[in-house]
Amino acid sequence: MADGYRLFFRELRGSFNQTEMEELCLELGYDTGEVFTQLGNPSRMAQDLQEFARRRGQEQELLKAVAAARPHLDLTPYGLESGLPPGPRKPQLPDKPSLPPLKKKKVYISYAWGGESEEFVNQLDQMFQEKGLNIVRDKRDLGYKGSISEFMREIGRAGAIIVVINDKYLKSPNCMFELSEIAGHKDFRDRVFPVVLSDADIYKPVNRIKYVQHWEQEIKALDEAMKTVSSANLQGFREEIDNYQTIRNTISELTFILKDMNTLTPEMHQDGDFEVIYTEIQRQL
Repeated sequence: MADGYRLFFRELRGSFNQTEMEELCLELGYDTGEVFTQLGNPSRMAQDLQEFARRRGQEQELLKAVAAARPHLDLTPYGLESGLPPGPRKPQLPDKPSLPPLKKKKVYISYAWGGESEEFVNQLDQMFQEKGLNIVRDKRDLGYKGSISEFMREIGRAGAIIVVINDKYLKSPNCMFELSEIAGHKDFRDRVFPVVLSDADIYKPVNRIKYVQHWEQEIKALDEAMKTVSSANLQGFREEIDNYQTIRNTISELTFILKDMNTLTPEMHQDGDFEVIYTEIQRQL
């Protein structure tokens, strides 16, 4: 049994990708963080999983789990005891690219620089990186000479975005362009994890109207300024006013959606080490 089980390492390494080995680990009731010493290296992961099961005297359980996942494999040479049912068999699906584990997926943060907003984001960023999440934020990840507009569109397409809303955010062209891009893709409520700071006046209709008025004034000011120069010299300005109009047209609906979501208070998130947001992101990803 022992010699055959050691040989089984070769079969495990050659037959399972990283995601499937993580699934085997969870099926056996193991904590992947305890089992695997090096993610991204299927050979090392196979060795870790096999050794972890061996130390617990659960070689048969591992063999049966593999037999259930790969019913076409003959595992008797490796020590699978005859007469033991392999458990429910999974249908064999066509090969497809494996999904990255949670720590390999990107979680974006959309926020306004400076003040309380950035202090909150810095705390959240540090806590989530300690938990292994791949946090993406512009100050660190955009890079010198990187395209700001393309980075904002990348945020818009992301599967999980933490949005920290304050008054400055709702009046910022870049921040509101990001929020409009996020809303322009499906499942807005599912992909967005908002935190609303105290100075974001979105809970009373009369205060939300002030943000619509702000963007109408921005459009008017830019439109009047554009009239003072030749149309031949307006490259780039038309795109800016188009963005302002998109923000003006969507801010009312977006602030209503945000105020309708139970986002908790920033203090509640901080006191709980951001565990609520982290758990919801896990569910989404």
